[in-house]
Amino acid sequence: MPLEDGIILAYMSVWLGIGGAVWGSFADCAVSRWAAGERMFAGRSRCGACGHILSVFDLIPVFSWLFQRGRCKYCGERIPADCLLAELAGAAGFVCVGLRFGPVLALGQWLVWAGLLLWLALADGAKRVLPDGLLLLLAANRVVWFFVQKEGFDAIITAFRACFIPLLLLALVLLAEQVVGREVMGGGDVKLLLVLSLYLSWAQLLLALLAACLTGLLWAALAGRKRGTAVPFGPFLAVGGMLSVCFGDPVIHWYFGLF
Repeated sequence: MPLEDGIILAYMSVWLGIGGAVWGSFADCAVSRWAAGERMFAGRSRCGACGHILSVFDLIPVFSWLFQRGRCKYCGERIPADCLLAELAGAAGFVCVGLRFGPVLALGQWLVWAGLLLWLALADGAKRVLPDGLLLLLAANRVVWFFVQKEGFDAIITAFRACFIPLLLLALVLLAEQVVGREVMGGGDVKLLLVLSLYLSWAQLLLALLAACLTGLLWAALAGRKRGTAVPFGPFLAVGGMLSVCFGDPVIHWYFGLF
């Protein structure tokens, strides 16, 4: 890579990391209010324990949490690490898609994609719900960029092929639920997979589903979850989709090269 291109990419990554951390902080605040039954966008940010209005210096993504050692400086109450994780996830997601696609027009589509995936993951983690409104926004983003980028009929065929994966999964889930007599997979997860099929090829979608299962099992093992315990799958689908889009192509090419 030429030195000039490397400098541009590094500069872009820094700003994407900052923007992603800010978005993660905003999304975490909105989801926390939504989960508590409050209006998401009403009023300034405040401590959840003492209610003190937070200043600008209390809201610097990542650094404020670290400098304050995860505690409110007004009352000393512990600040949930979820906020820090959301900020780090936002920064990592934006930087990854930036490095994957570079400074091109299509990057706009993938930044919105990454931002909405993070919001969906936080919502599912908080209330085990994948809001239909966010899913529709994610689908609408793809439709808008389809026209912005003037994509052709091939993009429609790719999406049509990919949608068979969630439809087949839905059939298997319904069959499994009849056999075991309980819910195996939430309907929101299937809808999220359907929306992801607008962005990913069928091979990428399969890889995303595999990555989601593996990361979900790893998390359950590390967290000490007992067998049969319900776990929100949306966050792991978001992680799987991100891994597949940003790092999955070499894996897919390697696999198909075996045949």
